[in-house]
Formats: sequence, C-alpha cells, structure tokens
Amino acid sequence: MEYEQLISTVRRRTGLGDEEADRAVRAVLSTLSERLAGRQADHLAEQLPDRLDLSVTRNPRGRSWDVGEFLRIVGVREECADADQVRQHAQAVLRTVAEGLDDDQRAKLLAQLPAGIVDLFGVPTPRT
Repeated sequence: MEYEQLISTVRRRTGLGDEEADRAVRAVLSTLSERLAGRQADHLAEQLPDRLDLSVTRNPRGRSWDVGEFLRIVGVREECADADQVRQHAQAVLRTVAEGLDDDQRAKLLAQLPAGIVDLFGVPTPRT
C-alpha cells in the first residue's frame, strides 16, 4: 500500500484532514510496533510505505500493554484527549494496515496481541 492511499483511506474512515490522519497513523504505528516483540516490528515496517518506517519502533522484548493502555498512549502521541475519537482513529488505522498486509504477516501480527487490541483491527482472526 502506498503512503497516499493509506492516508486517504484513514482520512475517509475518520473524517480527519491530511495532517491529522498522518499524525493518527504515526501515533498508532509507533504504539503498535512498540507493543510487538522480536522482529515482528521489522516485518511490519517492511510492508508499510517507506515514509512510515521511522514511525515503527523496534523493541526486542515488546511491551505488555492492554487495550486501555494502548489507546491511552495513542491518544497522548496523537495529541487527542477524546477517548472515543482515539478509539475510532486507532480502529481506522489498524483496519487499513491489516488490509494491506499479506495473510501470513497479518496472522503473525495478530498472534502477538491481546484480544482487546486485536478487536481494534476489525478483521477476522485466523483459526489455529
């Protein structure tokens, strides 16, 4: 997925302008990738537009945030105090990212996350 397409999709799903959509995307990606362990953040970055590579945080051990803490951190990074808006923005970004991942990468990504965060993606989880 190209950067412009990702931003356009998030903008359409949230009603945000270009700058706000970019800020939401970067806030969600940095928080999500910090939550991932091992090389999963690298694998995620490989499937994202190059312009978003610096938004992906590499953390070998991964954080253990639940969905509440995840959304709180996204809100701080996005500079948005409205919890409902933060959830809507996170859902739009994660759904858009999930749609751009291949099936194997999406399954590996979702396998590392707790149910509450997986639910934000809005995609069916693969059966194991």
